[in-house]
Amino acid sequence: MWEPERRRRIDVSHSVRLFLCVFLLVFSDGCALISGLTRQRPSETNERRCSAPAEQVELRKIPLAVFEHRRNDRLARESIGRIPTSFSWRAIQTAQVIDVLPLLNQFEILEERSINSTSDALRLQAVHQEILSRVTLAMLEVSSAVAKTTCEIERSLQVVDRLRVAENAQIRRQTLLAIIVGAAAAVASGGLAIADISGVGEGVISIIGGTVAGALGVSALYHETGESFRHPDNILREIWEDTDDPVYLPPSIWRFLRRPMREGESPRTYRDETIAGWRLEGRLGDEGSELEATRAQLFFGDGGVYTTNDLQRRTQMLDSLRATVLLLNQDLEQLVRELVIQSSLSKPLRKTGEGLIMVRSQRVGDRAGSTDEI
Repeated sequence: MWEPERRRRIDVSHSVRLFLCVFLLVFSDGCALISGLTRQRPSETNERRCSAPAEQVELRKIPLAVFEHRRNDRLARESIGRIPTSFSWRAIQTAQVIDVLPLLNQFEILEERSINSTSDALRLQAVHQEILSRVTLAMLEVSSAVAKTTCEIERSLQVVDRLRVAENAQIRRQTLLAIIVGAAAAVASGGLAIADISGVGEGVISIIGGTVAGALGVSALYHETGESFRHPDNILREIWEDTDDPVYLPPSIWRFLRRPMREGESPRTYRDETIAGWRLEGRLGDEGSELEATRAQLFFGDGGVYTTNDLQRRTQMLDSLRATVLLLNQDLEQLVRELVIQSSLSKPLRKTGEGLIMVRSQRVGDRAGSTDEI
């Protein structure tokens, strides 16, 4: 009577042990496969390749307005402290951004004098050409800032791509492990049922198998792989800290980001709008929260261990900054259009003035000739 019961318990014990051995073997092999995914090749990020050369950074520190006052020029002195009257508010703001406001003042002064002065007319053309040269330089500075942000975005996307490949492979393997464990538990339970050995052993196998399979499936959905990502030349740090001496942004771009967005409204700058957009889109977390402090230290510092989501947040912040910088081209277009229109309107006046000078000269010559004949 006791022999069948003893044999049944031995079979149950053997079945549980066999299931546990199969589970540990599969789990250890799976962990070895998964752990191999985290040992990715080191991140070759080339931190410095996106930044401007040191000599270019030094050249940016030289204000171009210095060369306008290198001589004792009366016209340059007259243009100091003057506000143009024939240009719009946005054009004047743009002139301040690209540091040509003194030249714009000289342009207006010379427009009035060039009607009766050939030398002033020639200098007017030189000032006009100098303003267009500064506009061209500002457009190149926009391209330089956009190139910097685009390069940083590309670096981030490369790491995001590697992390996604590792995460997708890990999800597939953990899902496969969950299927194998669940199948093994079902087979073991079915074997016990066929052998008419039900009870505690079958329940233990079902609980262990279901728990492990569920844990593997859930952890696969919420797992995030991290990788070290460095950015010592951090263009976002200058925006966040509102530095007075930018290194990675050209001077005109920095002045543009700190200027008011619209006339007659609150003095909200493009920098303020950019940071507000980051917060509104949830890139940093709630203002003043511990999450914001943690992300700010990561995003605006020299770098650290990034997850896929954190890298995507930083990439989107760089992309919004790039879009804001490109808005300067609209203001440059308006300044050049107003300058061209203003110059075109003054040409007929200058031609009329030159004609009057020629007529007066001819009259003086005729009078001199008649005097000689007498």
